[in-house]
Amino acid sequence: MCGIFGITGTVTDAADNVFVGLKNLEYRGYDSWGVALRSHEGIEITKQVGKISDGELATSLAHEAVGHSRWATHGGVTLENSHPHRVGNVVVVHNGIFENYLEYKTKLEDTIEFKSETDSEVIAALIYLELQKGVSPEEALTTAVQNIEGRFAILVMFDDTPGIWAVRRGSPLILGRGDEQTFIASDIPAFLEKTNVVNYLDDNQMAYLYNTDVDFWDLHTGEKITKRNIEVEWDFESADKGEHPHFMIKEILEQKETIARAINQERDQVDEFIKALKKAGGIYIIGCGTAHKAAMATEYFFAQIAGKKVNVVAASEMDAFKTFVRANTAIVCISQSGETADIMEVVEYAESVDATVLSITNVASSSLARASKVALPVKVGPEKAVASTKATTGQMTIGFLLAHAYADTFNKGLGILLGAAANINDMINPRYEEHIESVAQEFKDNENLFIIGRGSLYPMALEAAIKIQEVSYIHAQGFAAGELKHGPIALIEKGTPCIVLGDDQETISNAIELKSRGAVIIGISTGEHEVFDHWLRVPDAEMAQPLVSVIPIQILAYHFALLRGHDPDMPRNLAKSVTVK
Repeated sequence: MCGIFGITGTVTDAADNVFVGLKNLEYRGYDSWGVALRSHEGIEITKQVGKISDGELATSLAHEAVGHSRWATHGGVTLENSHPHRVGNVVVVHNGIFENYLEYKTKLEDTIEFKSETDSEVIAALIYLELQKGVSPEEALTTAVQNIEGRFAILVMFDDTPGIWAVRRGSPLILGRGDEQTFIASDIPAFLEKTNVVNYLDDNQMAYLYNTDVDFWDLHTGEKITKRNIEVEWDFESADKGEHPHFMIKEILEQKETIARAINQERDQVDEFIKALKKAGGIYIIGCGTAHKAAMATEYFFAQIAGKKVNVVAASEMDAFKTFVRANTAIVCISQSGETADIMEVVEYAESVDATVLSITNVASSSLARASKVALPVKVGPEKAVASTKATTGQMTIGFLLAHAYADTFNKGLGILLGAAANINDMINPRYEEHIESVAQEFKDNENLFIIGRGSLYPMALEAAIKIQEVSYIHAQGFAAGELKHGPIALIEKGTPCIVLGDDQETISNAIELKSRGAVIIGISTGEHEVFDHWLRVPDAEMAQPLVSVIPIQILAYHFALLRGHDPDMPRNLAKSVTVK
C-alpha cells in the first residue's frame, strides 16, 4: 500500500530526487509523507501530514535519503505515525504489516519509549536492540526480521554506517541502477526518469546499497547472491500526466492504443498457457476488486466461446476453496500490479501443493509473474490512477483471447478484438466525452445509482459500481438484470438514475420495469431505444461487448468525481497496490 523510496550516490541531489520519487509513488498512499536525508552533518528527518503533492521539502545537500508516502494501517493519520521512524541510531521506512507487533511492543515498553502507534516503529526498536549486542547491521536486520509475521518491505539507515539496507518478504522492492546513484523503491515509476535498468529483490532477500555498489544476500542461508540487470520497457513519458489534468482521464483515453497492445501476445506463450489449462483437472481464476470483475467476464467468455466451465473466486475468499486446489489444479491470477497480498498468499499455497500458477498482469517482472509457469503481460504501461481503467480492458482482452484459443478459434477472436480496438479509437473523442459530462452534470447530486447488465455485461454492472463508488463516493450498486424482481427493484423511486447495459429484448424489458417505477434510464448500448432517457452509444463488439461497454462508465465516473469536487486520481481511503491483507 505505502510507497517507499531510497537513493544513495556520489552526488548531493538526493533531497530533490527523493521528493520527486515519492510524488511518483503517491498513488500508493497519500495520508502523510516523510524523508530522512543523510549529509555530512548526519541524518535529518522531515515529516508532514497530507499529500506530498501539497507539501514542500527544503533543498538540502544530501547524498543519501529514504522516503515514505503512507497509507495508514496501524495508527491514525498523525505526524507521530508518519514515517520515517527513528529508534536510537536506526531509521526505518516500512511497507506492509507486522502482524505480531503488539507482542513485541508490550515486551519492550519498559526499554523503549515509543512515540507512535505504528507497527513500523517496533521494527526499528528490534533492530536497535540487536545492534546493542555488538553485532553488524546485517546481522541485526537479519535477526530482527525473523521475528516479523506478515508481509513487508523495509529500508534502513544507520547513523554511523553509510548506505541503505533493504529487506523484503511479500511486498515489492525494485532497485534502479544509475551511473552515479542507486535507487530502490516500491515501484519502477519512482526512478524511471533516471534509469530503466533494474534488479528485483525477491522474497527473503536483503540488499546493501552504497553509491553504485550493491550486495545481495539470501536471508535463509546468509549467502551472497548475484542479480542480473534487466531493462524495463516503460519510458518516463508513459508514467507522466503530460497535458492531461489527471492520470485517470489520461489512462481512459489511452485505451485507444492499449487494447491493441494487449492483443499483441506471443502466440507460443498463449499456446503454453492453454496447454496448462487443458491439462488441468480444475481451473480457478482469481482477482481482487476490479481484477475480480475482469475474471468474472473471462468466466463468461470461456463458457460462451469455449464451452468450458471455470471457477471464479475473489482472491480474499480462496481460503474456503483450498481443499479443491491440488497438483492438477490451474490457478489463473489476474492482477494489475502483480504484488497484491491476497493473490500472492493463494500463489504461495498453490506452490505448496504443486498446483500450476498462471497469470495475467501488467507488470511483467512482478512477484506474481515470476512465480507463474506462464505470465501473459497486459502491456498497457504504468497505471497510476487508483481506479483501474486501461488495465481492466487489457485484462479482459487477454481473457477473451484465451477463451478463443481454448476453443481453437484464435484467429476469429483476434479479428473481433482488432475490430473492437478500431471502434474504440473512433468512439473516444472530445464530443463523446462532452456528452457523457452533460449526463454526469444532471445526476451529480444523486446519492444512489444502480446499474444492470445481463450475461457478460453483468460483471460490467458490478465494475461500473466500483468505478463510480471509488472516485465520486456515490452509492452505486450493480445487479444482474434478471434479479431485479427478486429484491433490488424495491430501491427504485421517482428520479433514481439507473444505467442499463445492453439493448437485448430481455434487458429492455427490465429497463421498462425500472422506468415504470420512476427510474431515469441511462442506456449504454449499440442501439438507441425509446425507454432510454439518455443514450451513450457503444460499437458492436460481438461477444467482446464488455470491453467497449465499460469505457463510457469510466468517463462518467471521472466526471462525477470532478463535478462533486473530488480528486479522481486519489480517492479517499484507497491506494493503488494493495500489498497488505
